[in-house]
Amino acid sequence: MTLTLTIQSFSRPTAASIVKRVSVTGDGAEANERSGASAFSADGRYAFFESRASNLDAEAGPLDWDIFRKDLVTGEVVRISTNTAGDMGNGDSFSARFSADGRYAVFTSRADNLVAGDVNGKADIFLKDLVTGQVTLVSTDGNRWQVSGDSGQALISPDGRYVVFESDAPDLVPNDTNNAHDIFIKDLFTGAVARLSTSKAGEGGNGASRSAQISPDGRYVLFESSASNLVSGDDNGNADVFLKDVLTGEIRRISTDISGAEGNGYSYQARFSADGRSVVFTSSASNLVSGDTNGDYDVFQRDLATGAIVRLSTSGTGIEVHGWSEEPRLSQDGRYLFFASTANDVVPGGGDGTVYNLFRKDLLTGEVVRLSTSPEGLPADGHTGYGIDVSPDGRYVLVGSWASNLVPGDTNGMYDTFLIDATLMKHAPAVMAGRYVELRLGTGSASSISIDWGDGAIDTVSPSGGSAGFSHVFASSGVQNAVATVVEDGRSWSVPYTMDLASGQMMRNPAMTDTLTGSHGSDRLNGDLWGNRIIGRNGSDRIDGSSGNDILWGGTGNDSLKGGDGRDSFVFDTRPNKSSNVDRVYDFKSRDDSIWLDNKYFTKLGSGSASKPKKVKADMFVEGNKALDAEDRIVYDRKTGALYYDQDGTGSKAQVKIATITTKTKLYHHDFFVV
Repeated sequence: MTLTLTIQSFSRPTAASIVKRVSVTGDGAEANERSGASAFSADGRYAFFESRASNLDAEAGPLDWDIFRKDLVTGEVVRISTNTAGDMGNGDSFSARFSADGRYAVFTSRADNLVAGDVNGKADIFLKDLVTGQVTLVSTDGNRWQVSGDSGQALISPDGRYVVFESDAPDLVPNDTNNAHDIFIKDLFTGAVARLSTSKAGEGGNGASRSAQISPDGRYVLFESSASNLVSGDDNGNADVFLKDVLTGEIRRISTDISGAEGNGYSYQARFSADGRSVVFTSSASNLVSGDTNGDYDVFQRDLATGAIVRLSTSGTGIEVHGWSEEPRLSQDGRYLFFASTANDVVPGGGDGTVYNLFRKDLLTGEVVRLSTSPEGLPADGHTGYGIDVSPDGRYVLVGSWASNLVPGDTNGMYDTFLIDATLMKHAPAVMAGRYVELRLGTGSASSISIDWGDGAIDTVSPSGGSAGFSHVFASSGVQNAVATVVEDGRSWSVPYTMDLASGQMMRNPAMTDTLTGSHGSDRLNGDLWGNRIIGRNGSDRIDGSSGNDILWGGTGNDSLKGGDGRDSFVFDTRPNKSSNVDRVYDFKSRDDSIWLDNKYFTKLGSGSASKPKKVKADMFVEGNKALDAEDRIVYDRKTGALYYDQDGTGSKAQVKIATITTKTKLYHHDFFVV
């Protein structure tokens, strides 16, 4: 199989790529009112956000909160909180979330014109088909009758069948007499509704339950509750985080220390990790881990399998910080934690201790990056950290902010929604100086690819889906040289490139040859249109240099060599053997090509090197079927195309066949070089 290496993309990001304002019109005009909570689609292309602005689309209306969908590629803004006919809702709409396949949106609205017959005058949950525009009322009882309470904070299960939401309605299920907010699950296929904020025995909680989250497999639901009767021994008088098994009804409290002792503070804002193994949450409890003496709200992570609990909202060296930390979100790979904090010691120079800042913490290295800054490094001049959502790849974060200095031209004095590239923010000084690059290479079925950046740094990754991404910070701008190497089944291909950081262009470096190396077996190795160094190594290889000025090493084995167009060199650098190491050269042209013989094995030809090949003396070459005098070393039988090496001419040592020139072309002594 042919090795593949192509440039799929190359970019030198600019300041405009680090922070973008999402809550703007399709042509970039800023919103004329506040915007709020946001959410990514599963593919990361779209973002929901809520806004009171009347100028985000052509349908200007009253200053109600509406749901908008932003195409993060094209910038298009579409209002989602409309009925099937496209009429905007006549009441506030908020808290939108995508389904896993991106087709549906679930959201809360007080509008009574999104579906026919909405007469309860309450906030309801709606499901919208983003393809057909169909809108369905979800927050109904099992008979699909409207209920008499407010509902909100809805999520769709990963399989799209269920919606989990909170409601204070007493008539969603029978025997709901606790007069409190509860968590419910609705089967969109059957219409059945069940209450989840209950004890294992089914007893309703005696306090409010809110902010449900669904596990990745859909089996478990997290929520916070001030109820004291969901599990035994709940005596702390605070809200706790609970995990409910939807299948069995089992319920357990998560906001405890590793031994199960209840927390002595308020716990909330729980989120699953993408693998469902752990939960992150916020708590004011000081007894969940040892050494918690700051008296502030902190972010914790609980391992659901082992029970281990750790505090995450610390500095890069693990020291506790002094300020309120909350709104935890994990990247899908579990490596990064995003959170908001008023603490001024999360990072050096981390704020004045009063304004919320947004941070990203690397849970492997401990590194913490403040994300709530302008590309130039100016701290946000307003609270930043509400309504956080992290893109599926963990690179981007949606966040709300009162700051006016995150992007140029922010003059509306409003709370806006922003998209921050966490990777670029980490390298903002290099981005601003034009020293940071990103590229994606097509690798075919290669198992590994590395880049030697030319400055001593080498990065190696395993491709996914035939592609691999890289980024690098150079010490200076200008033109840089790098070499990319793909590896597959023991074969490798190294290709030189130039990167012009001023123009943002990456191209093949024509001044350098690439290197294609075979495995220890028999390979088929094909060059490209450029100059190639192709090394067969062991086995009987088939090597084709294609175009360009190529250097071909057959290595050991009976190899087939074809230089193709260009000025090609055929290298013989292994011990001759008349039966197991005889190559066939298919297209040798004396006017263009040459044959190189390594003096390590062809010891009687003189001295030379690969960097300075030396022509063989005229009296060392003879055309015929054997040596004619003691000086002859290279014997070429033009009738058969056989090429021999004779270490002592007419002496007692037998000549050894090293190749066959299949075209039987005329050869001359100046076709041969010693290296």
